[in-house]
Amino acid sequence: MKIIGLTGSIATGKSAVTKIVAAAGYRVIDADLVAREVVEPGTFTLEKIKDVFGLDIVANGVLNRKKLGQIVFQDPAKLKELTAITSPAIYSAIEDKLNFFKNRGEKVIFVAIPLLFEQKYDEAGWLNQILVVATNPRIELDRLMARDHLDEYAAQSRIKAQISIEKKAEMADVVFDNNGSEEELKAQVEKYLTDLKKEE
Repeated sequence: MKIIGLTGSIATGKSAVTKIVAAAGYRVIDADLVAREVVEPGTFTLEKIKDVFGLDIVANGVLNRKKLGQIVFQDPAKLKELTAITSPAIYSAIEDKLNFFKNRGEKVIFVAIPLLFEQKYDEAGWLNQILVVATNPRIELDRLMARDHLDEYAAQSRIKAQISIEKKAEMADVVFDNNGSEEELKAQVEKYLTDLKKEE
């Protein structure tokens, strides 16, 4: 089974590429969805988050992700604490899903992981190839501000919490340039998928 890692930086277009890949019929494990699963009400991970960040981080039993984000993105130490709690659970859940698809005989699986390099998934021995969706930093900042309704300081705080997109592009096997239109991005991804199909 070929496992392809897909990443980028915040607001560079990873989700757009994930949708194109899924629409083409490929199985995609989305770490963002997994991250939500591991903090659902009643999970051990959510209980640990409550212990560290306080009961007011939860409303009606559900994690207030926006409030938690405001806390951790302003304090690198708190972000590190949160990561130490959630990463093992996310890692384990992704591994379980990969094993499930492997047992089903799937030939190609995409794993979309926003923090692929930051959490060292590239060193886990899973991935046969890494794709990075990249934009220039100014476009990344503008898109993030518009998407999440953030001021420039808040947006920069979130961007600086990750490895720079330039560095990620250097570590990639394939880079999708998302400085242009949606159609231009889609054309790049579809060409990649056509070539991938020929290799299967």
